[in-house]
Amino acid sequence: MRFANLYNFWLLLLLPFLAAFFAWALWARRRALARFAHGPLAEKLTRNLSRGRQMGKCVLLGLGTFFAILALTGPQFGPQLEMAERKGVDVMVVLDVSRSMQAEDVKPSRLARAKYQIRGLLDLLRGDRVGLVVFAGKAFVQCPLTTDYGAVELFLDVLDAGAIPVQGTAIGDAVRLAVRSFEEGEGQHKAIVLFTDGEDHVGQPLAAAQTAAAQGVRLFALGLGTPDGELIPTEEGGGVSFHKDQRGQYVKTRLDESTLQDMALETGGDYFRTTLGGAELEALYGQIAEMDQREIGSTRLTRYQERFQWPLLLALCCFFAEAFLGDARVQAREWKGRFA
Repeated sequence: MRFANLYNFWLLLLLPFLAAFFAWALWARRRALARFAHGPLAEKLTRNLSRGRQMGKCVLLGLGTFFAILALTGPQFGPQLEMAERKGVDVMVVLDVSRSMQAEDVKPSRLARAKYQIRGLLDLLRGDRVGLVVFAGKAFVQCPLTTDYGAVELFLDVLDAGAIPVQGTAIGDAVRLAVRSFEEGEGQHKAIVLFTDGEDHVGQPLAAAQTAAAQGVRLFALGLGTPDGELIPTEEGGGVSFHKDQRGQYVKTRLDESTLQDMALETGGDYFRTTLGGAELEALYGQIAEMDQREIGSTRLTRYQERFQWPLLLALCCFFAEAFLGDARVQAREWKGRFA
């Protein structure tokens, strides 16, 4: 036997106060009667009252309160061992941390918006394994597949646009690395969620998408930025400037939606442009939730049978008995004949 809510036993401290209240109520009633009538008159007025019944009503209220508190403690019996299987989808989040993600055509910046939406996606996922790949000119596995979403968020906190010294945007390399990060085996339970502005310089993204499709991996792309583009801010000499190319001209980075759409289409996935409201996350999660799920693991659980119903039933019986129990004595009538 065990109790699920041990802290509710503190409520038993109410019983002495309840007993004191009953004693005070009986004393107050007698005192009021003494002020109203004395001697034979008081005895005559109260001859039908039963002090035993009055005490019995107080005892029933006390017992009902005790059993109600006992029910609140959650008594449980009969431990049973059960195996709970966990199923879900393996999701590799691929995040662009190249210099272009500092652009502020989406507020506060492309990278900040991507990190915010990744956290929103983690809030939607239930039991799925999540990993994190970051890339610029090269790609790295920042966090392998795990069900510990807190660990993924910790890695997100330390990421910035300078996390990878080799600059560039190797989307194709990042997607191929994400594919290799999945466990080998068949099954449509693997998804890549790509957060990027779509500008690829060296990675052959469409070929990488074809590789993912051959492995049964679906790719979902979330585009960050605007087609009109924006300059890339940089910090120089304590002030803010904008990135220039080798010829000294300002570089404007634009969202390349066509490449991302083609990659998603190649794998049977989908493309979304990120918005401030984040409605695309709901649509993305809806498609992930419809994918085939794999068994991620099993957990041994100990379950107990709830038995709070018995003390609760006893408490109700005590309260009902107290409500129907009167204060008057039961008087036996003597038979004096039909016409007496």
